[in-house]
Amino acid sequence: MNYTFIHAEADRAEEMIPSMTYAQLLENLTWLTEIGVLTPGNPASMLVVAKLADRARFHRSGVTVEQLRSALERYRGSANPAHAVIKAIEQAVANFR
Repeated sequence: MNYTFIHAEADRAEEMIPSMTYAQLLENLTWLTEIGVLTPGNPASMLVVAKLADRARFHRSGVTVEQLRSALERYRGSANPAHAVIKAIEQAVANFR
């Protein structure tokens, strides 16, 4: 495995997070976890969690609650999902009601 490549990919991913839409974040959660971006204590993880839990951002996104639930189930089934990310998506589902 080329760890230099993974590190560079993680750096690039962290730079992209602020400009990602809500839907893009949901689509890329597993990838972000696999490359080591979504880890406890990482500022990028905290940003992702804050964006996912933001009720106004979710409502503006056009993402449906079904898409949100689907993303939650996919992410839960991935290898080493970040607990804070799961909680943020669960909160978004709960806020949808």
